[in-house]
Amino acid sequence: MPDDLFQDPLPPTQRTPRKRAFTERDRRTTLERLTDCAHNPDLYTLAEALPPPGRAGRRREHPDIAFLFFLTARSVLSSARRTAAHLEHPTVWRILKAAAHNRLGTDAPLPLPDTGPSRNQWLRAQRRLRDHADDLWDLYRELSLNQALEQGIFPEGETRSWSNPRRHQLLAADGTVLKSPTLARAARSVDLRTGEIRYHRVDPASAPQREGGGNEAYGPKYVFFSARKDENYLTRVFLDARYVPHQHPGGEAAVAVDGVLDIMRAAPGCMGVLYDGAMRGRHRDAVAREGGLVINKQHKGNEPQFYESLRPGRCTHELWAADGRIAEKVHFADGTSELIPVPIRKLERRGTRTLRWYHLLDIPCRHGAHSHRVAVGTTSRSGERPAGRSDQERGFHRAEHLQQIPEHTRAHQLIYPYRSDAESGHSQLDASLWNGRLISYGIQSQKLLALGFALAQNSTSRALHRAPLLSHTA
Repeated sequence: MPDDLFQDPLPPTQRTPRKRAFTERDRRTTLERLTDCAHNPDLYTLAEALPPPGRAGRRREHPDIAFLFFLTARSVLSSARRTAAHLEHPTVWRILKAAAHNRLGTDAPLPLPDTGPSRNQWLRAQRRLRDHADDLWDLYRELSLNQALEQGIFPEGETRSWSNPRRHQLLAADGTVLKSPTLARAARSVDLRTGEIRYHRVDPASAPQREGGGNEAYGPKYVFFSARKDENYLTRVFLDARYVPHQHPGGEAAVAVDGVLDIMRAAPGCMGVLYDGAMRGRHRDAVAREGGLVINKQHKGNEPQFYESLRPGRCTHELWAADGRIAEKVHFADGTSELIPVPIRKLERRGTRTLRWYHLLDIPCRHGAHSHRVAVGTTSRSGERPAGRSDQERGFHRAEHLQQIPEHTRAHQLIYPYRSDAESGHSQLDASLWNGRLISYGIQSQKLLALGFALAQNSTSRALHRAPLLSHTA
């Protein structure tokens, strides 16, 4: 279909591999990553936002910045025990002391002992941080977005092509189930052979979950949001992570839509989101009404649906919705028929407050091509169209059947692979956990763990972004 805006997809044998191989220059040593964390200005901003500790009781040896650094370093070193062992070594602890003095000045009233916090000191401090986990996340979302803008992600003044958005103009998001810190699902069990009663520690945030492939996993579910500008794996910026309560109305996709809309409203340069099949028509509708693209795959259960019969003159064209776009049903002399995609000339975005999306079609005809505009991405509700003509009254879920960028096109083949950023982010998170399992119990503690992971990743991303600038100014 040479005249189609999105073009025909290429067969797998003709596609050019776009994934860059992981090389030695993509690696980062443990000391380099700890240094990145120590020099991250967001840590100091978060520490300053915490309320001062109470006056009652024994005075703490370490300030808040030490425990936020511990939280971030724990993601690099996989466990609190390893982190405490490293930070008690003067050479490693000197990394934070040097960064703090560089950030705050040598005369700043920041008493840092000769060694870092012990594990027991961290466990006591973690209780206080848990109480402020939601406040820390609210501030972090603002700081991470500022970092993304600083690194050239979501540029507002850059030229935008809705039919061909670039990687740094899109948000990559996906949900993942983190493995529960314990295999126990009940607080008490009975040995049927001996009658012995055994007591187990159970994670209150974990629950049986269904993953994308239909496999069952046990643990809490989170949706992570990230973006990056170029092909460097370590320059990804994590913008948000949201916990999905078990049996939450709307599930993972509803939480994801809320996060996407919040980021789009704060960053006008964000053109939309890359997601998997968990986002259905109602989720696309919510994002499209706010002016964003949803680039994902069609649900496998979507069967072709009759759309309308178009009679522009002496001819009749029977239009169907199939594979995310409008297709014409062509009948042959032998009694068979086939759905042939109609060429799309343009993807339009119209409106001010509530935005609408359209495909401008060129319908081939022996009497001359017909131009026809079809709404996509949003499902009109009762009252938004003349009586009886809205999608809701017709029973046609437009956002479910008509995509902004149809799946079986060359454009979708080129853009959708950017979603692998979300998958690789999950792999990094699993690798940062001891034995691939959570090391915290309860929602608030796990929110802190996710915050530490995001801070550690963003610290390296910021360091790599600023390294060429520093070398150029030097």
